Amino acid sequence: MFAAVYHGRGDVRIEDVPEPSPGPGEVKIRNLANGICGTDLKEFYTGPVFTPVEPHPLTGKVLPVILGHEFCGTVTEVGDGVTDVTPGELVAVEPVSWCGTCDACRRGSYNLCPKIAFHGVMTDGGGLAEYTVVGRRMVHRLPAGVTPEQGALIEPMAVAYHGVKRAGLVPGQRAAVYGAGPIGIGAFLGLRARGIEDVIVVEPSAARRAAVERLGCTAAIDPTTEDAAAAITDLTGGLGADASLDAAGSPDSFLTALRSTRSQGRLVTIAVFEEPVPFQPNDLLFTEIEITSSMAYCDDFPEVIDLMAKGAYPTDGWVEHIGLDGLVDHGFPSLRSGSAMKLVVDIPGGEAA
Repeated sequence: MFAAVYHGRGDVRIEDVPEPSPGPGEVKIRNLANGICGTDLKEFYTGPVFTPVEPHPLTGKVLPVILGHEFCGTVTEVGDGVTDVTPGELVAVEPVSWCGTCDACRRGSYNLCPKIAFHGVMTDGGGLAEYTVVGRRMVHRLPAGVTPEQGALIEPMAVAYHGVKRAGLVPGQRAAVYGAGPIGIGAFLGLRARGIEDVIVVEPSAARRAAVERLGCTAAIDPTTEDAAAAITDLTGGLGADASLDAAGSPDSFLTALRSTRSQGRLVTIAVFEEPVPFQPNDLLFTEIEITSSMAYCDDFPEVIDLMAKGAYPTDGWVEHIGLDGLVDHGFPSLRSGSAMKLVVDIPGGEAA
C-alpha cells in the first residue's frame, strides 16, 4: 500500500509499504481523509521534534514513521475480541496510547501520561496511508450524516474543546480567543456550542478574520492596527474577558491576554509556545488571574462528535482539500505561508471525502 513516510527534516516520501493486519483487540481502517496540522509542519520544517529518533518508551517506534494523526476512515477488518465494531462503519480515530500505570493515567488524565504516544507521529502507522491498524479504544463510531471531512476534523476540534472546557465559562460570560487558525476557530465554535455567545477573536491575518466572521464572530480584532487589550476592555464595559484562550502561542498574544482578562478571570494556553515569554508575576498578584493550560484532549471525542453531528462545526470557508500527491509541494508550503487555513488530504482509493 502507499503511505506518506517521514524520514526527517524536509524528507517526506510517498512509498509502497506493507499493508497491516489487525491483531487481537485491533481494528483495521481504510483511511479516507486526514487533516494536516501544525505538528506535521513542525516535523517537516524543523524536525524531528516529536517523532522519535530513539525507540519510543511506549511503542518502541523510531524513524521513519507514517504521518497522519487527524483522520477518519471505514472499518475493513477487526481482530479477535473486537465485537462492537463492524466492517463498513465510518469511524474517527482518537490517536493516543498511554501507559495506564502512571499517576496521571490512574487519575484518568491519560493526556498527561509521560509516555503518551500519538498514532501517526510515534507509532507504526498513520492516517496518510491507504490502511492503518489501531487499538479498539481509539475508535469512535460516527453517526449518520457526519462526513469523512468532518471526521478528520474531530481530533483538532477536540484539542480546542478541551481548552474550552478548561476555561470553565458559563452562558452569559465573555471570552476572548487569540488566533483564528484551526485551533482558534475550533475554540470559537466550541465556545458558541456551549452557549458562550460573546466571543472576541484577535487575529492579525485579514483572511482568517474574514473566515471567523463568516462563522458568526461579530468582534474580530486586528492587533496590528489597534491595541487589542484596550479594545477588549472597551468591548467588555471596562472589565476584560472572563476567560482568554491563547491559541496563537506567541509572547504578544500571551501578554495581551494577560492585560485584557478581568480580575479573577482565567487565561488558558492551548498552543505550543516556541519563544519564551517575559512574564512579571506581579501582574497576577494584583488581579488574581488564574493561568492554566490545556493539553490535547481527554474523553472529549464523544462530546465533539455529538456537537459535530448537530452542526456546531461548519467547514465552509476555512477547510480545503488536496490530494496526497500535493502534500509536499503544495500542502506544507501553503500552510506555512498562511495562504491556506486548514487542509484535509483525501486518501486516493477511498470513497469521496
